[in-house]
Amino acid sequence: MEISYSKDKSLITYVIDGKITSEDMLQLQFARDQLSSNSTLKVLAIVTSFKGYSSLEALKNALLGDFKMLPKLSKYAIVTDIYWLRKVVSLLNFLLPKSELQAYSIRDQKLAEEWLGL
Repeated sequence: MEISYSKDKSLITYVIDGKITSEDMLQLQFARDQLSSNSTLKVLAIVTSFKGYSSLEALKNALLGDFKMLPKLSKYAIVTDIYWLRKVVSLLNFLLPKSELQAYSIRDQKLAEEWLGL
């Protein structure tokens, strides 16, 4: 997983291509920690391939990190051609009323960036 963040834009961007590891989750948590003083947070997730988690620890850290991030999450955009991931994000949009979540196909990445205000 490739992870970057911008404190000025309150943005975390990550690219998933394959399995997510515990090390990936540590790097993502580091990015979240760097933005912990920001009042809101935006996320751009680009998923070209998703082959699950390398371990239960990686899955646990992903879920715990996402849960801790929810109070500050203002916008979350996922860019993927994986149909079921886009549907999950669309469903979560209704379950998380304090956050806006949108799903885009890979060809529409620029639309996702515009929606996030980038």
